[in-house]
Amino acid sequence: MASKSALIIDDEPDVTTYHGALLSDNGWNVRTANSGNDGIALAKEEAPDVVLLDVMMPERGGLSTFLAFRKDPNLKSVPVVLVTGIQETLTTDFKSFLDKFKTHNPDGYLEKPVDPAKLLALLDELTGN
Repeated sequence: MASKSALIIDDEPDVTTYHGALLSDNGWNVRTANSGNDGIALAKEEAPDVVLLDVMMPERGGLSTFLAFRKDPNLKSVPVVLVTGIQETLTTDFKSFLDKFKTHNPDGYLEKPVDPAKLLALLDELTGN
């Protein structure tokens, strides 16, 4: 079985290190970026099988980065999982906000701290494993 590739975009190096180690330990090829712009550039060099994207980042936020993926003809079909530290009490409002995108819904949504088993199961589902 060929190894799957993941791009992790998060402004917190501890998060990219943790998620990267988790995925690497489970057979994934991982690249990381600490900004939306850097993540887009890496994806344009070589499209990943899936993207883990932090929502709350300085400069170019996760939602803007997500929309850039969806609008790029070469990246629009790459599954994107939004990962956020937004508290559970805000989740319903946030999901309602995402519903307004209609044609640009993310492929998955996980809250920090991410449950490793849920993350791996979701990525397997999105990549056909």
